[in-house]
Amino acid sequence: MATARISPTANLLRKSRLFALPQALQPPQDPPSSKPVFESPTATLPHPIRASIVTPPKALARGDWGLKRPLPAKSTSEKSSRPVVRVQSLDTYEHVTDFESAADHTMTLEKFQDLNLPMSLPAKFNYSSNVIPRHQSPFETLVDNTETSKTLGEPGSKQYRHSGPWLSGLSQAEFDNYLKSVRTQKPELLQKLRERFEAKRFAEARKQAQDNGEDLENLQPVKVTDEEFQVYIKSLRQDPFALGPAIFELLDLPSSPAVPSERIGNPYYQSPGTKLSSPEYAVTGPPKTHPSAGLSYTRTHALTYNHPKYGPQAYQRPVQTRILRPKGRFKGRTSKAIAGIAGIAVEDLNAMSFSQGPPAGLTFFDATIPGGGKYWVTPIRASVDSEGRIGIASYRATASAKAPYGIEDYQKSNVFSITEAARRDAFVVPRLDRELNMARFSPNSRAGRSQQQSTDEVARNLVKNLGN
Repeated sequence: MATARISPTANLLRKSRLFALPQALQPPQDPPSSKPVFESPTATLPHPIRASIVTPPKALARGDWGLKRPLPAKSTSEKSSRPVVRVQSLDTYEHVTDFESAADHTMTLEKFQDLNLPMSLPAKFNYSSNVIPRHQSPFETLVDNTETSKTLGEPGSKQYRHSGPWLSGLSQAEFDNYLKSVRTQKPELLQKLRERFEAKRFAEARKQAQDNGEDLENLQPVKVTDEEFQVYIKSLRQDPFALGPAIFELLDLPSSPAVPSERIGNPYYQSPGTKLSSPEYAVTGPPKTHPSAGLSYTRTHALTYNHPKYGPQAYQRPVQTRILRPKGRFKGRTSKAIAGIAGIAVEDLNAMSFSQGPPAGLTFFDATIPGGGKYWVTPIRASVDSEGRIGIASYRATASAKAPYGIEDYQKSNVFSITEAARRDAFVVPRLDRELNMARFSPNSRAGRSQQQSTDEVARNLVKNLGN
């Protein structure tokens, strides 16, 4: 069969890599707060919203990035040895291409891939205990499902995405719009509820026949009448504990957070057990992306790090961490220290492993440390939360992990150390004045001359020690 002919312009657009770029994502929303928020408009976003563009070296020398017009070398090749850009707008009113550097997220991705960490499902990590949460890969068959996956019927299968929204994360306007869309689907929802009621009645009849010892093969499907169905609907409306799971199942809604303890005694619409791949998603909401976010496709961390001289190691090479904010009071409350690992800000640093004392610059800001406070850590776990932010759990690198590579934490020298000369004369107190006797008033006497010579000798020794 002959293929349909297309115009040269359409063929050019089909083969264009520029038109193959994905659409820009929505920037992350700031949480609602009545307090003023002071943030920089040029700060790095928690996750990228536009694709990064690179160009070959030959095209870079000409300023050719495959766009409508060449980009200036002063802002690209002369500014960075590895220029990467993201395009805000191909053509503006002033006939320029609005672009900016994309090295922030690109370098963060390269640094993260150097850690050789597999992605895990989010889990609570308690630094005060030695128990490490079990690694669970988001690529396993039982948890890597959406509402359209074929493996949802398998026992124990979970999903990370539902067709319905997360009610706890909707505003009032978004909730009203969702109710309008649900009202338009009322006939389909009633039909699904009727099928659910018939399946329930059939299960009850099957259980009754099994208890009576009857033949289950001759059991016919149960058909309910309209009157029985209306009675069933009225019974659901009067029982919120039974209506809640029915609504969550019909609308395919993610389970809501746990009910607060002060509301347990009051009637409420109970949600069924969560079907999300991680229990943390029931508190913070379903993830906006895949739980791995495309950062790593390794399923396990069962790797052996082979040192060229010392052989296989239990830990990989430690990573140096920069202390971004030390411990102390921040915004009126005691805050935890924040450090940067591979370009990612990590909170809740491990304090239990600091058996030899915290690193220099962790307890308070110390401007005398060259290059700022740093120490070595061993990353053990990485995950992406529901907002698309990367979280890394790490322990402070032990002495055995740092020994094969000859690295050590910075040890601040004691500026008040006593010199050997001062320590030798620590118990000698020089006296420049003479003894309070009559010899001090008679310099011509033998005692006065010896006292004068001893005083001069002490003064010369003191000046010599001070010079050393």
